[in-house]
Amino acid sequence: MKTSKTLKIISLALISGLLFAGISSCTSKRSKKEAPKVSEETIKKEIKEYSYPLPSAFEVTNMLNEIEASFIVGITHNPEKAETYFAEKSKAINLGIYTADLAYATTYNQKAEIERFIKATEKLAMELDLKAAFSEDLPEQLEANMDNKEKLVEIVTEMFQDAYSYLNKQGRTEVSYLVLAGTVFEGLYLTTHISENTFQDPKLIETILFQKSPLAELEKMMEEYKDSEILKGTYEDLKAVNAIYSMEEGTTSMTKEQVEMLSSTISKIREKNIQE
Repeated sequence: MKTSKTLKIISLALISGLLFAGISSCTSKRSKKEAPKVSEETIKKEIKEYSYPLPSAFEVTNMLNEIEASFIVGITHNPEKAETYFAEKSKAINLGIYTADLAYATTYNQKAEIERFIKATEKLAMELDLKAAFSEDLPEQLEANMDNKEKLVEIVTEMFQDAYSYLNKQGRTEVSYLVLAGTVFEGLYLTTHISENTFQDPKLIETILFQKSPLAELEKMMEEYKDSEILKGTYEDLKAVNAIYSMEEGTTSMTKEQVEMLSSTISKIREKNIQE
């Protein structure tokens, strides 16, 4: 799914080309200075660098909804804890965690929970200086569409895609990766803890396996920064999760041992992140 910023980049390129063609035809008898062009390579680079690189959190929570897994009150991270994070790393990771929780609540039409998670995500986003990433009327959009699930999903998805793009354009790539890590960690936590009999449910195993590629992709993206102070621990956590997925490399199923290890490992990672 392309972000609105990606569409703007492509539209700008098309408009630039049309304007250049018009100007050229009207000034054929005069000396002309060549108008700057937005090259295809530049467009591709912008798309690659600034487009949200992983599946939306809604893709995971929708899979849970489609297999008729019940909404579990209390499985999500307490929104009130958003007040307790002071370090940039903690704010970024927990913004990602609350993003997944907001997707979960929205998918299941839990209005009271949606409102609480919107407040938590807004607080952390503002403290991470992300205000400029969002449209000025975002609060009004969210409020007006609280009962319109389809529109709310669209707004929330775009909101966090814009945050990711903005952070990268500001040269804050490591922070953007922490937000992504929080989101994928929480998605996996929800999936592995939504049932007491995860291993016996083939649909839940399918949902767990769906998250294998995004987690592997994120590890690959973070490798360049694996020794940085802010990302080092999170990179090691990702490696630990991906090592469990790789125990049965090439299969379309998981062993009971894998599921139990994955559930235990993601619980420890999450607990560490929400307490920091």
